[in-house]
Amino acid sequence: MNGGGGVEGRSPGSPEPGCLPRLSWSDWDILVNVGNFFTLESVFVAPRKGIYSFSFHVIKVYQSQTIQVNLMLNGKPVISAFAGDKDVTREAATNGVLLYLDKEDKVYLKLEKGNLVGGWQYSTFSGFLVFPL
Repeated sequence: MNGGGGVEGRSPGSPEPGCLPRLSWSDWDILVNVGNFFTLESVFVAPRKGIYSFSFHVIKVYQSQTIQVNLMLNGKPVISAFAGDKDVTREAATNGVLLYLDKEDKVYLKLEKGNLVGGWQYSTFSGFLVFPL
């Protein structure tokens, strides 16, 4: 991957009720973390300038609620995903994006709205270098 690394994580579940402002590795099973560019605080830190691909899939587990998940770049939202169908128990909020990142830019997920009690076990977050610049 030309020194760009890659990561994918899956959450095993969250015992605590309530909203999580940002996911942390204590909430995730690390499946792949080539280059260790994903921190223990669940932040992807770009090792070099380039074009990166990110995707996430987050599952809500309760009816009558909406979730909103943002992919954040250096503290600012870049893309969002929503799940809010009140007629289903489980629903996915999913999105993906290609981003131009400078070295040491930081990318992470933030739960803006909703509650994912017990739902992290079905959620994933992936990022990798597509093209170095």
